[in-house]
Amino acid sequence: MQLSLIAIGTTGQPWVRDGLDMYNTRLGRYTKYTYVETPNLKGKFAKADPARVMKEEAAAAEKFLKGVDHLILLDEHGPQMGSIQLSKHLQGLMNRGLKHTAFLVGGAYGFDPTLRQRAHATWSLSKLTFPHELIRVCAAEQLYRAHTILKGEPYHHP
Repeated sequence: MQLSLIAIGTTGQPWVRDGLDMYNTRLGRYTKYTYVETPNLKGKFAKADPARVMKEEAAAAEKFLKGVDHLILLDEHGPQMGSIQLSKHLQGLMNRGLKHTAFLVGGAYGFDPTLRQRAHATWSLSKLTFPHELIRVCAAEQLYRAHTILKGEPYHHP
């Protein structure tokens, strides 16, 4: 199964880029995996209301969602899963024969309703609020951890 982590907007933080590079490389050893960032649009539409920004971000994200047959939004209002639950969830998606599952990290204002309608599920990493740049690294790490759990490797210590 192709697995993608798609983030709204780019990151300029070196520590975020370093963390992403590390986990993206590690994930590539377990599955066909891609990480992509959409162009930054918030500044371009800074004087627009949040609904306009979300609509433009959704249009930008759609370009990367072609061929995705299962979309999961990383959303603070979604259900939470532990690492073992996530690994079982991923195994279930693989068992269903899905070709391409994507996890989408939203922008500062969240997700446009069109993306919410297109999504098959939501996932909250925590009840805490995190910057959307940090969530990229956390999500990549958890996807990597889930794969090590599935392979029975010693990375995860229950």
